[in-house]
Amino acid sequence: MMDKKRLLIILLVLFFPASVFAEIVLLKSGQTVEGKLIERNDKYIEIDFQGVMLTYYWDEIENIDGKSVDPSNEKVLIKIPNPGYLKPPDKEEDIEINPESTVREILTKTNYYYSVHDFDKAIELCELALKKTNDRKLLTEIYYSLSSNYLEKGINAYMNNKDDSFYELSLQFSRKVLEVLPSSWQALGNIGTVYLNTRNWGEAVRYYSEAEKYLDKRDPNYAIIETERKIAEEMSKK
Repeated sequence: MMDKKRLLIILLVLFFPASVFAEIVLLKSGQTVEGKLIERNDKYIEIDFQGVMLTYYWDEIENIDGKSVDPSNEKVLIKIPNPGYLKPPDKEEDIEINPESTVREILTKTNYYYSVHDFDKAIELCELALKKTNDRKLLTEIYYSLSSNYLEKGINAYMNNKDDSFYELSLQFSRKVLEVLPSSWQALGNIGTVYLNTRNWGEAVRYYSEAEKYLDKRDPNYAIIETERKIAEEMSKK
């Protein structure tokens, strides 16, 4: 399902404790980060810190292992991938869509487009599905799909240009879901992620905390929501 494939990318600067056999990155803020260097190019470095991939752009870095660097950018990314997001697309969802296709068939193909990260096509199909039904349950599924796809589109738009228009659409459709299903942890989680990515820590904590109420602690998604909530709490203290 789509809610198990979400990839969170958070624009943050954090301090992490030391790890063994790691490069030591000194940030211009005075904070240090230690981890295994995975990638280094002309724009950024990527470090593996206990399974969490940290990407630092050069003008946030003072030095690496005591060696100076050349600045280029000022963004820092933390990627927390849900394992389900990394699964290969389900080929059975790659079905043909025509004017006679049902809303359920359209949603199936929408899930496929989401899984291959073709968010524009997924959104286009959702808009088609909206015209074909007045069923409240189906509408809620369509709204959630739109929320998730606009959330993914919003990541690069906000990161590169501070364009929050896709994030706003994600919020809009998540709230439509909550009007019908107030206990939808998926919609609550999407809202929390938008606020986390835009550094609205208090609102992120509020929505993640609410999402946790409706998740079994044994559900793998609970740990992800909990991690995101804790990040927001830590950043709100700073």
